Amino acid sequence: MSWGRVSRLSASGRPGCTSLVVPPRDCLPSSPSVPAFATRWIPQGKSEKGLSPNRGVLGQRTISLTRAEGAAVDGALRLEAMNKWHNTEGRQGQVKERLLARVWRSKMLRGREVVTTGGMRLQIVHPGRVNSGGGPDFRHTIITVGGKGVVKGDVEIHVRSSQWRSHGHHRNPRYNGVILHVVMWHDQGKPTVLQNGKAVPILPLYPNLKLCPGEMEELCSFLGEDWEPCRDLEARLGAEGVVVLLDRAGEERFKLKAAHFQEQLSLKERDQVLYEGLMGALGYSKNKEPFQELAQRLPLKALKGIALMESEQRRGSVLAGALLDAAGGMGEAQWEFFGIRPRNRPQLRIAGAGYLFARYMEKGLAPGVLELVREADQKKGHSRLEQGMMVGSGGAKDTFIGRGRAKEMVVNVLLPFSFAWGERTSQAGLRERALELYRNYPPLEENQITRQMRRQLFGGGGVGVVNSAQRQQGLIHLYRNFCLEGKCYGCPLGG
Repeated sequence: MSWGRVSRLSASGRPGCTSLVVPPRDCLPSSPSVPAFATRWIPQGKSEKGLSPNRGVLGQRTISLTRAEGAAVDGALRLEAMNKWHNTEGRQGQVKERLLARVWRSKMLRGREVVTTGGMRLQIVHPGRVNSGGGPDFRHTIITVGGKGVVKGDVEIHVRSSQWRSHGHHRNPRYNGVILHVVMWHDQGKPTVLQNGKAVPILPLYPNLKLCPGEMEELCSFLGEDWEPCRDLEARLGAEGVVVLLDRAGEERFKLKAAHFQEQLSLKERDQVLYEGLMGALGYSKNKEPFQELAQRLPLKALKGIALMESEQRRGSVLAGALLDAAGGMGEAQWEFFGIRPRNRPQLRIAGAGYLFARYMEKGLAPGVLELVREADQKKGHSRLEQGMMVGSGGAKDTFIGRGRAKEMVVNVLLPFSFAWGERTSQAGLRERALELYRNYPPLEENQITRQMRRQLFGGGGVGVVNSAQRQQGLIHLYRNFCLEGKCYGCPLGG
């Protein structure tokens, strides 16, 4: 019997009375592993193997207690052991944030009512997506809070609540989207306060899970993280079944994008709609909104007026300068620079936009792009479309806009825009060509969502199944419409 197993035993069979086997006091603080479940009930009249109800074994001693007394002693032992473990120098260092992140992602907390340090009762609907960039540990988390309903936002994880301030998060606006501060221990009386002055609830894992660091490793490995009903998808549906579902989801996402362009085309001029769409794609996820705002501050008509005053050779550099000047006027705080690769810096993409749009000034942006789509081969036309979006400088062909970003622009903007324009103008040929090009488009570079979904559905495999841009877009569509909403059992992959 290990030191951490405290067992209540029947003592003489009398109702309302138990025996509590207490480990020697000198062993309590010696191990970093405090019991996951501090007590285990043995049916009346039975005893644990090798341990008599009335005798101590292996240095343990038996005390006869009432049930109430037993519960009180049990709680005191748990608290004493945890406090000694917690306060022993160096022991907190054995708990790592990555372990707490695994607990947060696992099913241990899912669907359970947990209580914050302020007494707020909540449930975790979806833990969110791991954030590999700067800012909070998890994005797009969904919780339900008593009296407030569904709340969505970010989650930050620490071993101790005091690390929020020691890490400087209270001064960092990137953390203003945090809705919950998850910690192992709440070691200070101060609340978690965001840079904007708002206080957010603190959720301590230890009192809610009644687990201790030694057991969390074991339980994490036992429970795993793939609790979702869509795990083992390929085994349940077969590769062909998965392909059908992903293709369907990918086409639905494509048509939703086209519907968005249809709506915009009813409000704005055609070239401006396409211009804003391409600018948003150049901004990636972190700077999409600032790029779109820039496109509204300096509309395409204004760019065209500037370009036509210059020679064709100078247009690219002049438009790049005009866009950079307008971006500088928006203020540095609007732009995200942290965690962005040098080749993806906003300044470089803005300059690339100037050269790209200068290319289409004579013919017109929408006419030039639609011509590319009409002339592209349905099965192998992707390369021609990408070249229409790539921008180089000197000898470096992809200095400003490389092939990887050009692919994203084609799949997320050019093709759905062309479909929308074909629908709006009753050009069935254009509409069908855009859709067929999309269906045959090769896979794009992976992003955080597609990697997470492949891990979730295929355990990290599935490369042979998710082998087209349409299927990648299907993964993103399912993630945004079901995973982020916690609608596992309404999802077509849930089975």
